[in-house]
Amino acid sequence: MNHPPNPLEIPKAPRVPREIPTAHLAKWPPDDDALPPGPGIPGGMGGPAGPSSFGPYDGDGNFKKGRFKPIALVLAMLAVIGGGAALFFGLQKDADKMTAKQIAEEKKRLALMTREQQTPEWRKWAARDDVPKLQEEAFAQLAWAKDPEGIPLLVKGLANNDHRIRGTASQALLEYGSPAADSAKPALLKALAEADNSDKPQIAWALATLHEGQAFEEVLKEYRAGHLAKVQRLDANPAFDPEMLASMVSLDKLASFASDPSESVRQLVATVLSRQGDAKYTSTLIKLVQDPSTEVGREAAVGLGKIANEEAMGPLLNALSKADKESRQKFLEALRDGVGAKGLVLALRSVQKDTAEREKHQTKVLFDMMRDLEDPRGGDLLVQYIGTNPKPHWKTEAAFRLAEVGDMRAVPTLAWRMRQDPLKVYNKNDDPELMRDDNERVVAARYLADLAVLYPDKRPELLAQAEDAVLFWATDKPQPHANALRFLAASGSPKALDKMRKWANPADPLPKEGQQPPLPESWATAQSGLRYIGWMKDEQSWSVLEAQLRRRPDKADVTMEAMQQGGLAMLGMTLRALGVGAAHGFAQWGDSKAYPALVKYIEDKENNEQSRIEACFAIGWVATDEQMREVVDKVKKFNKPNPKDALIRTCYLEALIRKPVPSATAGLMSLLSGDTDLEVRHQAARAIGFGGVTPQIGQQLFEKLKDPNVRSDAALAILIGADTDTVRRTMATFNDLDAAAMEELKVTYNQTFGYWSDRNYETGDVARWIENAQACAYVRVHDALQDWPRLILGRALQGIEFDSGPHSITRVQLRVRLMNDARGADAKKRVQAIQILKFMKEKGVLMALKGEQGPHAELARQAFFEVMNPKVVTDAIPDAKAGGGANVVAPK
Repeated sequence: MNHPPNPLEIPKAPRVPREIPTAHLAKWPPDDDALPPGPGIPGGMGGPAGPSSFGPYDGDGNFKKGRFKPIALVLAMLAVIGGGAALFFGLQKDADKMTAKQIAEEKKRLALMTREQQTPEWRKWAARDDVPKLQEEAFAQLAWAKDPEGIPLLVKGLANNDHRIRGTASQALLEYGSPAADSAKPALLKALAEADNSDKPQIAWALATLHEGQAFEEVLKEYRAGHLAKVQRLDANPAFDPEMLASMVSLDKLASFASDPSESVRQLVATVLSRQGDAKYTSTLIKLVQDPSTEVGREAAVGLGKIANEEAMGPLLNALSKADKESRQKFLEALRDGVGAKGLVLALRSVQKDTAEREKHQTKVLFDMMRDLEDPRGGDLLVQYIGTNPKPHWKTEAAFRLAEVGDMRAVPTLAWRMRQDPLKVYNKNDDPELMRDDNERVVAARYLADLAVLYPDKRPELLAQAEDAVLFWATDKPQPHANALRFLAASGSPKALDKMRKWANPADPLPKEGQQPPLPESWATAQSGLRYIGWMKDEQSWSVLEAQLRRRPDKADVTMEAMQQGGLAMLGMTLRALGVGAAHGFAQWGDSKAYPALVKYIEDKENNEQSRIEACFAIGWVATDEQMREVVDKVKKFNKPNPKDALIRTCYLEALIRKPVPSATAGLMSLLSGDTDLEVRHQAARAIGFGGVTPQIGQQLFEKLKDPNVRSDAALAILIGADTDTVRRTMATFNDLDAAAMEELKVTYNQTFGYWSDRNYETGDVARWIENAQACAYVRVHDALQDWPRLILGRALQGIEFDSGPHSITRVQLRVRLMNDARGADAKKRVQAIQILKFMKEKGVLMALKGEQGPHAELARQAFFEVMNPKVVTDAIPDAKAGGGANVVAPK
């Protein structure tokens, strides 16, 4: 029977025609014309199909003479009656079939239910086989929910006559894995024996995932034929993992295939033996590294790099030295992705030194790869490399790679580098480009500050090794760089305190009205000085911070509009810098005594708008919960329809985003209305969401989804702050809307993430945002899974790099904290940490974690696999840009 095409069906890979015996692309389910043939005309009806039970058939339409048997007559009559009944009920069944629209409506109805409500309904559909599209969807939803009662239903689906259903059931079992789905092995083995080209790859891969050794030969046949590489999970993520295939048999058995005529099998052997890195298989890997296929050879190189004994290193270095430029790059990429930093450091021995230019280029390639990887396992070899006293630039680069993974052994080399003038340590012949700027010391100071933040217990050691060197750099120039100040503040440098006071409060007079550019450097430095004196919590400087908020002369309007009118530009820029610096200093200090001074500064409408926004940001770090409730009242107070009141209102919402107190932000629900200014509405939605959405507020927000004027803001608050169940239901409501409604939500969501603080991580905000983005990836809107929140959030997390304001978290700091939590005893934090590392695409850290012992290893292995084998997504997302978060002015 041919099924009509369904526009709501999950998009599938191109179909493999059934008449072609060897398929080259695994595909599930097949198109309708690949269904098994239906039953023929019912027997016993006579006609040209064959003999009749009524008597011999003479071929010309007449029965030959013979005696009628009564029982034969009765059976014939029953057959006719039964056939008619079957025909009647078959026609009735066809008439009762659900249309595509009805199927879509049923999916939507269930999607709007809570998980608790919809799961029993999906079980019913999984048990029925009269509506294949809903049965397949039920398999997917039960599998994504990890519903234990779904496994017997999937086992039953493996016996379905429809190969599409068998294939989908097999894919669904991948979500459960072993040992949860081990009970399905017998049914899978039976289904494998009966499979055709359309479902065999999925069934074979399910057996591989469940480590069923009996099926190895059949699974290997599918692999040889190229059918497994394209097998996907139900959400279209790649499924094929060589480790799963290898887990079906012993390594000795697998190694026996090293001479297999199939290149793909030899590559599999090389890949799996390399991942083990067992010296027992050195000779096998040496043979494979010399394979005619470069693909096989580079995978074997990974194993030799892991073994790294003299027997293994000779063939590896020989292969690298003989490789042409393109092949060498592929070998190095294999070492990077298979061995990690250790392999790349070892590969430094393969650098060709026949010309200075080639040596420089090949060395740079390796250090750049190490930087992109950030693998903590390379520490010992990097320390050894530094001990060989390489050229200054490579010595510095090696220290950077250590610092980037939080390795304190970087400090002595970083401190050494802080004293080196680029004009003296480099020369025009060898490194002219390194003489053009002082970037290496800028970066070295930043990493020293990161280490000071990460290891407060080691500050005495840091001060002993680096304090004098950083002070030397800070005072060797007319004005210090902000990164030097950051290290001195983070390490609590006693030697720097007097200088920090002077940098924060210059003795120079303020610029005069009409003064021409440039801005005096002492006032530009004061912005950073004020922030870092606040970080040091110097009691003597509290009054200095307060005083900067009062520096505006009477009748001097320093708003952006006034500054553009001429005469006040230099004074206005100076006062803006002082306002920003003082706000940041109070934010770093975190004392609620600053609240009144900040409020007064914010509500003075002749102060600079940018510095007032930073003062609102600071309130989020200094205010008590009670003071934050006052801020909510102020948001409601400044509601006049004029730009100056609107700025204050938006400004206070910034404070509520930085310190969302649920009991306070709940009072912002009234701002989600059609008559509220659009930007105010967006900020109110973010403030509500950042505080975490309670079930009561969640219900109110869900009701607001019905209002087209505020739908996007209500959805934004839910997506940021609600539980995953509410998020799924919210996304499902967009099935009733056109694409423009979803695009509006994408834009406001994209503008939400611009500033990342230590508080965001500590309170679990980042983990909640990731969980909710993941939840969207299992919701179909107009039959398409919603991957865009995951893409936008992942891009934002990957953009974390430098310090971007008070309490901001740098990539180095976040990386090290996530590593520690992944290895910790808290199971919840462990899972969250590895999920964040996956979103950040931290390949090196995940490689290190998956190679360790402990409960985090398997989680890291799966995360690393997903990073290395990403889902191909065509979703369009807005351009990356900060916004919606704190408009923090990056320190100088």
